[in-house]
Amino acid sequence: MATNEAAVVAPEIPETNKTILGLYVFPKEAYAMWEADPDGVKVLDVRTFEEYTFVGHLEMAHNVPFVFPKYDPKGPSLPGRPPGCYGVPNPDFVPVVKSLFGLNDTILVYCATGGRGAMAVNALAQAGFTRVYNIVTGLEGERVNDPGSVYHGKHMRNGWKNSGLPWGFGFHPDLMYVDPDPTN
Repeated sequence: MATNEAAVVAPEIPETNKTILGLYVFPKEAYAMWEADPDGVKVLDVRTFEEYTFVGHLEMAHNVPFVFPKYDPKGPSLPGRPPGCYGVPNPDFVPVVKSLFGLNDTILVYCATGGRGAMAVNALAQAGFTRVYNIVTGLEGERVNDPGSVYHGKHMRNGWKNSGLPWGFGFHPDLMYVDPDPTN
């Protein structure tokens, strides 16, 4: 039987988004997992407070930043970032996550595009967590690589927001990490 529908091919998982646990979901799969068991499936946003607050977030997600952004013109640079832009690991990340979730809980982790999510999953795996999935394309998704598009270079492909899934800007102090040392 012939069909007019185009085949849907899942995007490849970039090396930067792979984890030692090898557990991955794309946004629609992640939402289906959470929706099927909202009390059993936990969601963890590892972006900064500023990203959580001003870019938006998944309303059910706990926010515990994995790194804090830093700028020092003489400091190191992250790949793809301006000179001197880097991140400092949040020393409270694993202890705070351990206080929120059990080692065998199902946890869906996301960041902006999946890279920090992968690093966070790896840190949690090394701390003994066993069922931690990286939401591969994160909240924002992959960059559009089409010089003819007004979205060229922007994170507008795949990702939670670009999949038509629910997200918002609600302020949820009970779900947000508060840095005990705001000078970080």
